[in-house]
Formats: sequence, C-alpha cells, structure tokens
Amino acid sequence: MKTLFVSPSYICNEKCVFCPCYKEAKRYAPIPEVLLKSCIEEAFQKNRIEMVLISGGEPTLYKELPEIMKYIREMGLKIGILSNSLRFADEFFINSFINSVGGDFELTTAFHSHIAKEHDAITGIKGSFEKSLKGINNLIKANVHVTLKHVINALSYKKLPEFAQWVYLTFPDSVPWVICNMDLCGEALNNKSLTAVSFDESKPYLEKTLDIVTENHAKERHRNVSVFNTPLCCIDPYYWKFLQKYESEESMSALLLPSADKNIAPAIKYNLKGDGGANFIPCLECKVKSFCPGTWRQTAGHFGNKIFNPII
Repeated sequence: MKTLFVSPSYICNEKCVFCPCYKEAKRYAPIPEVLLKSCIEEAFQKNRIEMVLISGGEPTLYKELPEIMKYIREMGLKIGILSNSLRFADEFFINSFINSVGGDFELTTAFHSHIAKEHDAITGIKGSFEKSLKGINNLIKANVHVTLKHVINALSYKKLPEFAQWVYLTFPDSVPWVICNMDLCGEALNNKSLTAVSFDESKPYLEKTLDIVTENHAKERHRNVSVFNTPLCCIDPYYWKFLQKYESEESMSALLLPSADKNIAPAIKYNLKGDGGANFIPCLECKVKSFCPGTWRQTAGHFGNKIFNPII
C-alpha cells in the first residue's frame, strides 16, 4: 500500500531509552496544520498514496490531529497512528477524540514489558504501564483497530515468553501482536550498551515465544502474530511463517518530517530507499534473499556481518 509516513512533531510524553529519535529533535517546531494538509494533498496527487501513517513523537500531543484525520478521511485515504496511548486513558480525552474523528483508524501501541515497573523504567515515565494499558482497553471498547507492538531489546528479551503469556491473558485474540527487532538509531544508538542485543542472544527466547503462539493457536486462540526485522538465517526455518517484511523497509513511498531549521519549511521526500531489508554483503550469496525480511542497516553496522549465516 502506498503510504505517506508523517511525523507532525517530535514532542513526546515519554522518554524511552531506545527511542529511534534523538532527544534533541523534541525541540523541532511542529509542522503547521495548513502545510501538513497541503503536503498530504501533494503526496496524493504526485504519488497516489492510499494511507497516511502518523507517528511522532507522540501524535496525540499534536493539537491539530483531529482536524488532520478528518481531512485525510475526506480524501478517502486510510489512517494509521503510532501512539503510546497514554492520553487515551483519560475518559474525557478519548470520548472527545472519538466523537470528533470516529473510530475508523488503525492504532499501534508498543508495550515494553508485562511488568509495570520494568515498562516504566524503559519509558522513563512512572505510571506509563497502567495508563497505556487503560488507553488500549478504552480504544478496544471504542472499536478502534488496535495492534500491540513489542521491540526486542537487551533490557527485556529474556522475558519475552512471559510477555507472550501476558498478551494472551490480557487482550482479546482479535488484537494483533507485532514483534520487531530494534532500530539502532537515535537514543537507542546513544544507549546501545543498554539496548542492543544480537540475534544469537535473542533467538532462543523468540523461538520459545513463537512456540507459545503455536500452542495457543492449537487451542483455537487465533491471534495474528508477526515478526519483523529478523533475517531468515537468524531463526530456525520452522518459524519462518511468522516473519514478515515491512513495505517500507526497502523503499518508502513518501516521507514528511519536521525540519531542524525553523526557517526551512518541511518538504516531502518521495520513493526513498528504506533503512532495512536483506541488503548486506553476506546476503548477496543467500538463496532466500529475495523473500527475506532482512534487518535494519544500523543493526548490521553495530554487530557486523558475523550476525548473518547465508543459506547457500
């Protein structure tokens, strides 16, 4: 699906230790509503986008978000939001939000641990676990299409199987779950001594997690579970059915980000080369390269080509 990826602002109400943005970016000025609307129109006219994916920072802190969403919907485009869901814990906020824009959008929220204290330590905000959990449940009640996301990192990867059990106990099976490896950029790169984990280290815990998914599936617990940014050569072929590739990993239809210079208006960049995929030297000789999800360029840059075991 042709998608415009847009961050109206980098302002956020969390301070995640592995945020892909640098904390200095929070000082960038938000994109004005008029400019954002004109860019969405431009992306539609030039590239025939079908969806606008709104990220951040935290997009619910962007005051004009409801107006932007209504504008996108009037154009007949789909809407996706990447949010920590903290603000949706507030009954007044979510009621006002849904009354304004409706529930016809997709929202993805990352949970970093099933243990509140550990989740809060990663986000840097006390009470964020309870608020995000309440926000997600409020969105589910409002019939919003919600997806859970979990980023594999050195702070929590050993408890991934326990997290899987928590997901099945806590959320309806209709809620998809996405597991992805971390993009080592921004604050994640600054904190790489705390955050980075190799595929070899995380592999047994990820495979045990997918065993739990398979066991639940056998019990008629049919949750859609996908794994991203994990090369085929870094996991047993038995689990390849779970691995998927983001449409944006090797190419990106359109991208709009705040400008670091307040005197320079943000502009859309089109058909960018993605920052992921199977684009590394060991991949050249691999027989499954054409359908391998690959991983982030920064991951290979940190761990080196030794992480790959090409299938030849």
